[in-house]
Amino acid sequence: MFIKIKVGGKAISPMIATVLLIAFTVAVGGILSIWLTSLTSTQTTTTGSAAEKQILCARSVLSVDEVYYNTTSTGSDIANVTVTYTYGTESLTNINVYVVDSSRNTTNKTQSGTMSPGDVKTFSITNAGWTGLTFQDVRVMAMCQTTYPVSGECKTGQACMKQVT
Repeated sequence: MFIKIKVGGKAISPMIATVLLIAFTVAVGGILSIWLTSLTSTQTTTTGSAAEKQILCARSVLSVDEVYYNTTSTGSDIANVTVTYTYGTESLTNINVYVVDSSRNTTNKTQSGTMSPGDVKTFSITNAGWTGLTFQDVRVMAMCQTTYPVSGECKTGQACMKQVT
């Protein structure tokens, strides 16, 4: 069975119709090929740069060196948390110190500014509700490249946790 296509009142031969259909198919395939190549190239570049940033941030290490706290009497409920940015290449921002006491209450101290690799900072936190309690966990969290979290912690029983009486 042959298909006859009429152009201007005259039918074209099946051979020419077949050639035109093949040419049309090849043209559409070429356009799709160019579009897909461009799309995959863009996606690869975007994914690659995000992966590089994530790898740089994954190397960042925060350590909680010392937690000195006094909860023996009202008015002296203070904790000093010393944090070192021990390893990494990127600056850290949005630094938060979380203290969890033996009543499972959490106190948060947000520090503005940045920490660069090698920096050591001490954060002072006060809470009048700590009297008679012990600290269970002190966690420091910061953001690397405003997207990836980096953290360090000190738990009760570890050498970094020091209650002053």
